[in-house]
Amino acid sequence: MFSLRSSAFGFAGRVTVATFLLLGWLAAQPPPQQPLKPSYRPAIGQTFTYRLLVNGDVQAEVGGVTGVAHFAATVDVEQRWRQEGSRLRCDVTVKGGTLRVFSSVGEQQQKLGWVPLTFITTPEGEIVDVIGGGARSLEELVANFDLMATALACLIVPFPKEGMQVGDAWQAAHQLGATITLATIQCVEQPTNLPARLQPFKLRLRYLLPIDALIDPLLRAQWQFTARYSAESEVVFSLAEARTLSATGTIKLEVSGQVPIPSPQSSPSAPSPPEQKSQGTPEGQQSGETQQPQEQPPEQPQEQAQNQTTPSPLVAPTFKLLVNARFDLVPSR
Repeated sequence: MFSLRSSAFGFAGRVTVATFLLLGWLAAQPPPQQPLKPSYRPAIGQTFTYRLLVNGDVQAEVGGVTGVAHFAATVDVEQRWRQEGSRLRCDVTVKGGTLRVFSSVGEQQQKLGWVPLTFITTPEGEIVDVIGGGARSLEELVANFDLMATALACLIVPFPKEGMQVGDAWQAAHQLGATITLATIQCVEQPTNLPARLQPFKLRLRYLLPIDALIDPLLRAQWQFTARYSAESEVVFSLAEARTLSATGTIKLEVSGQVPIPSPQSSPSAPSPPEQKSQGTPEGQQSGETQQPQEQPPEQPQEQAQNQTTPSPLVAPTFKLLVNARFDLVPSR
């Protein structure tokens, strides 16, 4: 009996000690982190400048003829945030830069001019409208696509309204014209090599966007234009300043359509025989007699109709453009 009671007391004592140890361990743990709620409001009225470095390959096919080129670009980009009612307005502008293209015909160098694009977003960075991008040529279209790619891949990161913390992943909806597209974002880590006051976080983004909405509807219908853009990037973002600190990633752009050809005018008909001028009375015919019209062979009207038939219209050649590139975005000094 004594031994049973001693065993019971010994077991109860061990349970009590274990309970106190568990309570002590729980008390020593830091409190659970509260989700952070990023917003772009701290960036209102601010202007950020970046240097974008891009290099990649372009494969173009026009009318069955294929060409390949390698390109490298250095682009100066400016980003400015403004308040617009309950929304925010993000102006992204290419201020200048240099594009170098290397192909079988040699090296070409081109200066990049002013290309503006405006995004209307929620305070959390979801795009609800795009202003600009009304390109008048293929070159302007490609420039708009590049600027759109840069903005979506690293300059405008959408955040969840309920907040986020390391390890979270979410989706956000961007609206480009009538198209609503999803973006996938993951909060990977909080870098320790940057000042804590910046609240830096490393984010991983992935997009797959049909960006036909950037094209003028009339031009899109005329060229039968389609464009698909996808990107994967890693962005170091400052929650305190609501801006990108740096970014790197890959871009893929696929464009297809038809080269516009003016509708051919109806071809000129076969030259009609010149009008016969009135001539004198032929030999063997009296002046009072009426001249009989010459009979036309039955085949002549048919031949004239064939000569006047408009040839079949020219078929507009199709074109395809495939761009694979890698980019790095760093603050401009």
